[in-house]
Amino acid sequence: MLKQVMKDYRVTDLEFAQQFADLLEAAYLDLKTVGVVIEGELNITVTETEDQQTGEVTYTVEDNSDITDKLVIQAMKTYVGANATFLERVDKESYEESYEKQKKKLANTTGYTNFGEGAGGT
Repeated sequence: MLKQVMKDYRVTDLEFAQQFADLLEAAYLDLKTVGVVIEGELNITVTETEDQQTGEVTYTVEDNSDITDKLVIQAMKTYVGANATFLERVDKESYEESYEKQKKKLANTTGYTNFGEGAGGT
């Protein structure tokens, strides 16, 4: 999931992997706080290693995430777009608005919450 999100935002440098991983985790937790039930787990580990002789830093990503719901994944990607201060984009506010709409829709859709019919807000 992590590498695909980075690719979607045209970021290839693994130096940014930890920031992306942190934002995906924040999105995951934010969706859960409004009652969205997410099948699968977000499981991303980014390891930074520095070569003691050269000082060169390398990054290794282990992504064992098994979230497959396309609507949940899209909401999480939109959250990243709204909150990634290191990404250059023209309209951050549109990402924020889009994420809030997606979150609200998921929270109010039967099958995405454990609150029952009509749950998740107004």
